[in-house]
Amino acid sequence: MKAKRYSTEFKSPIVALYNEGRSVNSLANEYHLAVQMVTGWIKNLKSISTALILKIVHFFSIRAHISGLKIV
Repeated sequence: MKAKRYSTEFKSPIVALYNEGRSVNSLANEYHLAVQMVTGWIKNLKSISTALILKIVHFFSIRAHISGLKIV
């Protein structure tokens, strides 16, 4: 069975919540993820500040919004 891959726009807010003080266990339970998976994301993204992560999430939400618009 192929492992599920999560996008950066999904991972980033979870890591941001961890950086704001949430525990790995609470995040894993809330999002139905393995604790080891959340821990790995934190290790991989730990050098990125919370502000930068929020900017990335904002960029992806704008991109999703724009892609949903019809150009006439």
